[in-house]
Amino acid sequence: MNQGQDNVPGTLEEAAAALRAAEHSVREARRRLSAATVAAYRSGESVSVIASRTGEEPYHIRNLLAAAGISRRT
Repeated sequence: MNQGQDNVPGTLEEAAAALRAAEHSVREARRRLSAATVAAYRSGESVSVIASRTGEEPYHIRNLLAAAGISRRT
């Protein structure tokens, strides 16, 4: 039944708990990235510079800013 997974420690419940903890960490990291992105944009950084600094695509940065209610600069 457990062929090939004998070296995987823990129970199903432990694995589920670990997944929930990891998901929480990812949500928190996304909140922090969103706040930092908005702050950088408001301080004058361009979308392309923010994208370069974060390793994200520019469209991700624009979507994040739009979701935060930040309008594009002209």
